[in-house]
Amino acid sequence: MSRLTPWIFLFAMFLASHSHVCAQTINLSDSLYRVLRHKPVPTAKLDTRNSFITGNSAKVYGIKVGLSFRKTLTIGLGYNWIGTDLTEPVRIGPQVFESEIRMRYIAPFVEYSFYKKGNWEAMVPVQLGFGKSFHRINTQNGDLNTNMGRVILYEPGMSIEYKIFGIVGVGGGFGYRLMLKNNKSIDQQFTSPVYVLRFRLIFDEILKQAKAYQEGKE
Repeated sequence: MSRLTPWIFLFAMFLASHSHVCAQTINLSDSLYRVLRHKPVPTAKLDTRNSFITGNSAKVYGIKVGLSFRKTLTIGLGYNWIGTDLTEPVRIGPQVFESEIRMRYIAPFVEYSFYKKGNWEAMVPVQLGFGKSFHRINTQNGDLNTNMGRVILYEPGMSIEYKIFGIVGVGGGFGYRLMLKNNKSIDQQFTSPVYVLRFRLIFDEILKQAKAYQEGKE
């Protein structure tokens, strides 16, 4: 992969995220200041992201919780981990073991919704991850983690979501995982395109519908 590829991709993402200036359905007067003045509501979602590690498919899972302001800006924190069994040999002393490649990280994230029409919504999610990668070796005495090192990564993206009954959001998107700091003990390429599957519970709408249902019974 060329060293210029990540920057070309990020530039394309920047242009795509700003293409909303030509769309009539976008409220351009919605400044962040006005959005943040609204009372936030809790939100949670599960992510399944398909990426690559040195050309091999690697699935990343994420659990995210946060606060949503006016259904336009979401700020929160997520926990992410590689859920695909990728292996490589690791030498410890005179012995060579087959190890699993692991990476886990915590990532504060921001997600800005720039397009809404009917049940459809488009948004730009960005997260900055801090964590570690390591080799896991299965031994007779249990799991052994070795070659552990810190990683820092940046993940911009773009997602599209469709709302079902106004309470569940499902969708997908694309992005890029750019490693700002690698674990030098693991000779693998973690920088990669990312393809995302989304599932989100819209808590404020759930509470609204539950309240309306309760009032209707009374």
